Amino acid sequence: MTLFRTGVFLWSLIFATLVQAEGPARIAVAANFKATLEALIEALAGSEPTAIAHYQVVSGSTGLLFAQISAGAPFDLFLAADSARPEQLHARGGFSRHRPKAYAEGVLALWIPARDAPWPDVLANFDDDLAIANPALAPYGAAASELLALPLFQQVPRQIQGNNVNQAYQFVETGNAQGALISLAQLLQAKVPRDQYYLPPKTQYPLITQARILLSDHPAARALDQFLSTPSAQTIIQRAGYRSPLALE
Repeated sequence: MTLFRTGVFLWSLIFATLVQAEGPARIAVAANFKATLEALIEALAGSEPTAIAHYQVVSGSTGLLFAQISAGAPFDLFLAADSARPEQLHARGGFSRHRPKAYAEGVLALWIPARDAPWPDVLANFDDDLAIANPALAPYGAAASELLALPLFQQVPRQIQGNNVNQAYQFVETGNAQGALISLAQLLQAKVPRDQYYLPPKTQYPLITQARILLSDHPAARALDQFLSTPSAQTIIQRAGYRSPLALE
C-alpha cells in the first residue's frame, strides 16, 4: 500500500468514529473548489457508503458566502477563494475561535477555445467577449481584473461578468463569450485540451491564497478541516490544479 493510500485509509478510520452521532456538517465552499472538495470528502470517508450524508456542500462566490455567514447562516466550515474573508470572520469575534488556515493557492487560466494565433500573441488583438467572475465577489475575478490591466492585453476585451468562476466558464461553454479568465482546476476537471488555454505567469496577478475557517465544533467539519492539512489531501489538491500554500498550519 502506497504512503498516499495509507494516509487516506487512516483518516477514513478517524472520520468514521467522529461522525456517527451527528447530523450533516454544512460546508460553504468557493465555486472554483467545489469539485475538488467533493473528491476530498470521498477520500476522507473512504469506503463508507453513506459518507456523502455527513456533509451538505453549498457553493458560490466567496463574497456571497461571506455575506451569508456574516448574516448568521449556520455553516460549520468555510472554504474561501481568498484569505481576507476568513481573516475578517476571525477578527470580528463571535464567528469562530479558530484561526484561518491556507489550504490551496489558486492558478489563473485564460481559456480561448478558438484562437487564431499562438500563445501569448493572441492576447494582443483579442477583442471579443471575455468572461470573468465579478471582482467584487470572487477573488479569481479580482485577480483577472488586475491581469487585464497589464500591457499584456494591448486592448482590453469586452468583459462579461458572472457571480463566480463557474458562471464565467458557462458563458464560454454556451457560446456567450469567446474566452474566460478562470481557475485552472475547472479546465482540468472538464478535460479541456491543453492548447486551448494559457497560464499567465503567477507574477502577473495577485497571489490567490485560498483559506478556510472552522465555524463550529461539528465532528465531521473538524475531521475535514484536519484532513485538509495532511500530505494526502494536499496531493489531491495539487492534482486538481492548485499549488500548495506557502505554509500549512
